[in-house]
Amino acid sequence: MNRILIILLIIFSCLAANSQSSIEAKFMFFSMHPFKTLRQPDTDIYENRIDDNANFIKSPGILLSYQKYLYLTRLSFQISQGFFSDAIANVGSVTSLLLKYKFYHKYKISVSLGLGPSLSIRQDWHNNYRYIENDGYTINGNYQTRWYLGGELSFYYYISKRSDLSLSFLVGHEYGSIAINLGYKFWINTSVKFKSGCRDCKNKFNRGPNMKHWWVRIWY
Repeated sequence: MNRILIILLIIFSCLAANSQSSIEAKFMFFSMHPFKTLRQPDTDIYENRIDDNANFIKSPGILLSYQKYLYLTRLSFQISQGFFSDAIANVGSVTSLLLKYKFYHKYKISVSLGLGPSLSIRQDWHNNYRYIENDGYTINGNYQTRWYLGGELSFYYYISKRSDLSLSFLVGHEYGSIAINLGYKFWINTSVKFKSGCRDCKNKFNRGPNMKHWWVRIWY
C-alpha cells in the first residue's frame, strides 16, 4: 500500500507541474462520533470524551497539508500528515492522500470534497484491560494501524491573494469519527496551468492569471 501511495504521488506531481499549489495548517479541537454503534461497548475508556455517551470527544492536534492542482482550479490532490490526542488520550497520527474536487465557488467562499487512501496509527489500546477489539485496527509492535477510505469536506474563505481561512470536516481519523478543524491556507503558486475553459478565472476572488491582471488595474 505504501508503494501505491508513492507511485500515485509521483504521477500526480508530474501531471501538476507548474500549476497552482498551497500549504495548509489545520488545528483539530474535537470530533463527533455519529456512527457509534453497539459494536463499541467500551466507550467508557474514552478519557477525552466530552459527554457521558462519548458522542463528542476532545481531540486536540494539528494537520499539515500540501495541495497541488491537476486541472484548472477544480481538481487537485492533497497529501496530509496529522498528530492528535486520541479518544483515550494517547498520541495518534493520520496520513492521507486525497483527490479533491472544488464543486462550489461563489464570491469569497469555495467548497471542496476529497476522497482517498488514508492510514491511522495509534499507540496500542490493549494496554487498557477494558479495551474491546472491534474497530478494524491491526497490531504492529507497540502500535495499531488501520487503512481506510478517508474523506474531507472543506469550506474556504478568501482573505487575500495568497491566504484563505478554512473550516473542514475530516472523516475517519479515528474509527467512526468526524473531526472538526479550523485552518489557514497559504498559496505557494497562484498560476492556473490550463487557462482554456477556466470559468473560475472570471471570479475576481479566484487565484489565477485574471487575479494578477485585476491587481495591476488597481495599482495603475
